[in-house]
Amino acid sequence: MICVTFFRQILIESIVFSIFGADTHDVHIINTNKLHYPLNSFSNKHQSGSLMAPTLFPVQFQMCSLSSGSSGNCYFVGSDSQGILIDAGISTRRIRKTLEEIGVGLNLIKAVFITHDHIDHINALTLLSKKYQIPIYCTEGTWKGILSNRTTFDLDQRMFRPLTPGLPVEIAGMVVESFPVSHDARDAVGYHISNLNRKLTIATDLGHIGEQAAHYLKKADILVIESNYDEAMLLNGRYPQHLKERVHGLKGHMCNAHTADFVAEIYHTRISHILLCHLSAENNHPATALETLTQSLKRKGFDFKPHTIIEALPRGKRSPLYVFE
Repeated sequence: MICVTFFRQILIESIVFSIFGADTHDVHIINTNKLHYPLNSFSNKHQSGSLMAPTLFPVQFQMCSLSSGSSGNCYFVGSDSQGILIDAGISTRRIRKTLEEIGVGLNLIKAVFITHDHIDHINALTLLSKKYQIPIYCTEGTWKGILSNRTTFDLDQRMFRPLTPGLPVEIAGMVVESFPVSHDARDAVGYHISNLNRKLTIATDLGHIGEQAAHYLKKADILVIESNYDEAMLLNGRYPQHLKERVHGLKGHMCNAHTADFVAEIYHTRISHILLCHLSAENNHPATALETLTQSLKRKGFDFKPHTIIEALPRGKRSPLYVFE
């Protein structure tokens, strides 16, 4: 067995050398003994326009919500060897500890991509940029907002990487595209993240789903989408009127019913996961958001089981590690 493994590794390195013309010490060789081959790994065609080059073996794709909600937002997307963060709205210490719980070190994080400049999405940027030298990708408008925030104004500005919506960025074995969303922040965006096998779209903090956001959500087979509040709970709740109007407005947040109706309109059985995010602690319950969505799907005649896993991401704590095959 040892001989077979040795010669197999030699064969892999020879193939890599012939393909890339590079010293194999500069190329990451996958340990074939640990490979997991999803049934559909070789069935997806390489899409035109993608920056991704074909890889020798399938790359694992996984996601974990480190925290979701108004107390802080941060998501890990990547593989077991590298990845990115979407937002960094919790402390650096908590990010590090929570990543370690799922077997990922901060040294494996290649960048943090920011959706917008509100503090519950950017809290850790100063330490991440200064101490850990992690690049920060965001739009020019979001960067200006970050620099004007008293929590993050003194971060390492050399780590800034300007982001243009619609322009792909290849990083950590994935392609990341941003798209504009409607929210009361400068140049707020969502993200579409893909490898050769899977496509994930995260759309959080948006008052309604515009044309561009809808385009990227329809492309995905993994949806991470905001379901912030139950409309009756918000309107009859304790929030002052001006805050109710902000949350309920076109540049505020998505209510359960609007999210559910949109998902039901675009649903197909190739969607493997629908993960509801940024649920309000004051104006929502996970069970309420999930019931609203499942009932909307049923009214459209969809039997989403066993094709699709539907869950609400926990507020203020880590979700399970989702491994997408």
